[in-house]
Amino acid sequence: MRYKTLEFWLLTLLSFVLTMPGAVAFANWDAPYGFHKDLATWMSCASAALLLVLIYGAYEWKNGRLSFGILVPVILAWFIAVFVGLNAEKEICGQMGYHCGLLTFIAAGFPGLLISLMLLPFALPEILAGGPYSYDRPLVIAWYLLLAVAIILSVILYRLKKEERLTGPDSPAP
Repeated sequence: MRYKTLEFWLLTLLSFVLTMPGAVAFANWDAPYGFHKDLATWMSCASAALLLVLIYGAYEWKNGRLSFGILVPVILAWFIAVFVGLNAEKEICGQMGYHCGLLTFIAAGFPGLLISLMLLPFALPEILAGGPYSYDRPLVIAWYLLLAVAIILSVILYRLKKEERLTGPDSPAP
């Protein structure tokens, strides 16, 4: 169960890590709106990815491989991502000339998620270099921190899997 829990947390982190570079590139096609547009687009894409992770988590919980207590913080993270993204979007809605609402934000997240993942390979070098615009620096710093935690968690998961292979039922007796 410990492995599944860490794997679920890694998927949660990857919802943010994998969407940020492409979401910022996608948002910067509408560049004059700045930081709020980039943040809103990232949170919209990440919240769509988190919904998919939560569906997977509910499936694993139903099968007894995850506890419900693990799902609660991820549900809270989803609410925070939606809240932050929706508030950032409301800062620019009047300027952009479209309706800002919860359902629009969530529904737009899924095509945005797909676009952000498609743009990831092309946007990654620019994000690794510090972001396309100076107002993106706080997002890039947050992304680097999340990336570092995801890498650490991946190493821990790798070691757990390796240890499981060595001490599992199919391993040779010492």
